[in-house]
Amino acid sequence: MVLKVAFHTLGCKLNQLETESFADAFGRAGATVLPLDSDEGDADFIVVNTCTVTGKAEQKARRIVRRALQRNSSSFAIITGCYAQVEAEALAALDERILVLPGGRKEALLALPAWLGSREMGDGDLLARLREWLSGLAFCAEDGEGRFAYEPEAFAFHSRPALKIQDGCDNSCAYCRVRIARGRSTSLSATEALARARALEEAGSAEIVLTGVNLSQYRDGDVDFPALLKLLLSGTERIAFRLSSYEPDRVDEAFLDAFADPRVRPHVHLAVQSGSDDVLAGMGRRYGGAEVVAAVEALRRVKRDPFLAADIIAGFPGETEAEAAKTLALARSCDFAWIHAFRFSPRPGTRAVSLPRRVPERLAGERVDALRDLGRAGRAAYARRWTGADVSAVIEDARGVGSTGATAENYLKLGILGLPSGTLSGQSILCRIDGGRAGSATGDFDAFASYIRPGR
Repeated sequence: MVLKVAFHTLGCKLNQLETESFADAFGRAGATVLPLDSDEGDADFIVVNTCTVTGKAEQKARRIVRRALQRNSSSFAIITGCYAQVEAEALAALDERILVLPGGRKEALLALPAWLGSREMGDGDLLARLREWLSGLAFCAEDGEGRFAYEPEAFAFHSRPALKIQDGCDNSCAYCRVRIARGRSTSLSATEALARARALEEAGSAEIVLTGVNLSQYRDGDVDFPALLKLLLSGTERIAFRLSSYEPDRVDEAFLDAFADPRVRPHVHLAVQSGSDDVLAGMGRRYGGAEVVAAVEALRRVKRDPFLAADIIAGFPGETEAEAAKTLALARSCDFAWIHAFRFSPRPGTRAVSLPRRVPERLAGERVDALRDLGRAGRAAYARRWTGADVSAVIEDARGVGSTGATAENYLKLGILGLPSGTLSGQSILCRIDGGRAGSATGDFDAFASYIRPGR
């Protein structure tokens, strides 16, 4: 029996890497891994790796599962991830064909294909087999041992591989449920991180995306994140490194020294959250607006016009019009190339869920819209500033000829023109950013670029 499995991922790059590992395990065992945009109705079962950052993310997970089960009456769903960690019973109650694997034990999915292969599947009662598997798992306290088991041999859904070096978070931000779901900060050993980076380089990868819940809390003995980045650079020869996100108050001299290396991509996504010191204090953040501005200025001193993005929460309880205006003004002064703005979502189990002076949804939505408009304008301006520049890029969607998607070193999404036939996804190229084409829209691209030659 050849299984057909579909995967859905919500949330962070950490979840994306973990899903890649699940897909790799099933693929190596002979299962058919369906493309991300395929019809789940063709799948024997789906795996949904969930997020609990916002209520909307949880709502989307429920919608994906219900749709898949409606399309195929013989299919079922395995739900895992952060939402499954904190709301297992509620998810299991949605449908009898739902199996819930708490996020703290999601690494068990890596061994599931081998477990299924060791059993006779001819009777076709796959759901019964999976219930047997789930009931046999020992749901003991999470000790962190399995958190770094995610090391796929091949990536089914991404051209740029990710390397998980950290999980969990020791902060106590008032709004955050992820720290509850993922627990305390833990880190992959520096020795193992270097070994995995070298393996990816030897496999021909052009860049590695370093991922974690809070990269700034990476620590292995005396090795913190800047020291690890230095170690990865000195222990490899050509591969580039990209950061998934970073805390603005941890942009210190040691970090800047490592970030300045030419093989570290000029791209940082800062967890800003607000431009108001009072709101930041209420959130439990450990910095103020001045520290955000200082981090942005420092990053621009050590790299040529890096792509700087920001996470911002609008409508935190008690946020006044004046405080929202401070956030908008800070974002404008920082000239972010992108802003990921979203409304405050009250998360069960967090301190903020019971805070008074809740901002009306409509008003919070208007503040989000203003931030997103600023982010879109910032991205367009950033792309214009790079018009005419030669940049390295990694091919994301190689169709062989014509306009093909790629991610530039500065994180712009480019449509590559004139790509030679035979160019593969994941390959590094050098290209020249041409800007938008006169009289036509760039669609999903920030700009078009002309192919020059293969990259290093």
